[in-house]
Amino acid sequence: MADKLLIKGGLVYDHDGDVHRPSDADILVEGSDISAIGTDFSPEQVAGAEVVDASNHLVVPGLINAHYHSHDTLCRGMFEDIPLEFWLLYTLPMGTFRSKEEIRIRTLVGALESMRCGITTVQDMLGLIPMTEENVDVVLDAYEEIGERVVFSPMVFDIPAVGMLRYRDLLPPEIQEMMGNQANNPKEQLDMLEAQIQRRPAKGVTHWAVGPFAPQRCSLELLSGCADFAERHDLGIYIHVYETRGQVVMAREMYGEYGGSFINYLDAAGMLNHRLNIAHSVWISREEMDQMAEADAGAVLCYNSNMKLKSGISPMRDMRDAGMRVGLGCDNCSGSDVQNMFQAMKAYCMLGAVSDPVPGTPLAHEALRHGTIGSARTACMEDQLGALKPGYKADMMLLDMNDTAYLPYNSAARQLVYSETGRSIDTVIIDGKVVMKDRVVQTIDEEALREEVADLMKSFIPEYEDVVKQRQVALPYLMEAHQRVWDTDIGLRRFIARTGYGDGDLPQ
Repeated sequence: MADKLLIKGGLVYDHDGDVHRPSDADILVEGSDISAIGTDFSPEQVAGAEVVDASNHLVVPGLINAHYHSHDTLCRGMFEDIPLEFWLLYTLPMGTFRSKEEIRIRTLVGALESMRCGITTVQDMLGLIPMTEENVDVVLDAYEEIGERVVFSPMVFDIPAVGMLRYRDLLPPEIQEMMGNQANNPKEQLDMLEAQIQRRPAKGVTHWAVGPFAPQRCSLELLSGCADFAERHDLGIYIHVYETRGQVVMAREMYGEYGGSFINYLDAAGMLNHRLNIAHSVWISREEMDQMAEADAGAVLCYNSNMKLKSGISPMRDMRDAGMRVGLGCDNCSGSDVQNMFQAMKAYCMLGAVSDPVPGTPLAHEALRHGTIGSARTACMEDQLGALKPGYKADMMLLDMNDTAYLPYNSAARQLVYSETGRSIDTVIIDGKVVMKDRVVQTIDEEALREEVADLMKSFIPEYEDVVKQRQVALPYLMEAHQRVWDTDIGLRRFIARTGYGDGDLPQ
């Protein structure tokens, strides 16, 4: 393979240029980096370069999915019409203590879909249980095999899974055990992270981040340790915060020492700074948004999974007014069913449009910036990823403008966000390597992977069906806790109310 690539004659998207009508340019790649962009390279500059014909193509920075979990890619299409806390009842057992074969397959499935949709980097906040050296190797080896860039943060926690529920005292002991009532040692969790990052340091397409599960699942000791770990290794931090109404009720009723605020709790742990990214942030208050903005902390918004899991709509217009950093994500395959940042960017704009009738809707070029540079910023890598500039990593996609999404062609930014689905992508380059060419993935045998998945699902589906059957007994208790959450007035509105129901009313 040539050490140089010349991506020739494409319309090169520049966040700081004309986002509607990008100019023709060539991109010279040397090794893993973009070395130059222009139209007048000398013969000496391009000598020996492999030429990629980009004529009649948009050349766009690779998209960055800033919130994703690879542990449930095999659960795609299995869930519908259930809130997050009910969804956890089924997904948690299907993602833990799995075979190495399954871990490899599920990682490749998510990476393959991401690549085909122009996502060149995924932030994999992975529930890897157990987090052994062997399992970490399987995951990172799979990403390196297919060539997908990963910001890897195996989740850590020391409070049991049942701690995700407000009013969990309504659940009998056997149901609490079913949800998960085993605690972890915080020091052991931190020691394991330290051992893994020393053993598999960042290089090539592998990068690291810190992933404490959620405030309600992490002690102050563990959060403080994660903050210190991130500072020592110069890493971003990702944590689920205020995804559901139940979580803000929990913060207000159980964290009074911190003013009833998870943001204050994170601040007490030394985590409220430029490294922090809170995933979802649906039920964050305006005061907390201002607090986050002042600390240069950010949010990763995942509208499609929030809607599907009945969590509500993140207040992006208030976040914009507060000056918060924003990245975009797709979340779980079973929660949104697709790793497609075009959907995420479109949802950001469309939901912004219906959140307030006054003009000020997030615009397409803003969504593209959030889905690239903004998402790179969450990993403290905005000087390396998310833009087509000399010195940046050569991560990009080529989109065929013969596709009807560009018929007629009026605005690159708007048509990428509102019209594109990923269908027109025919070439993907990651870390200077052509990983997809003429819509064919170059790094793995896709048909062989399909056969492996089909064989694995023969046992996976019956196991899933058994889990669903066994756990039906928990549903009445979860519904009672869910109803109590909705009966609690919190003064925030994140739903479009049905006729006849207020924000605090749950239809019977």
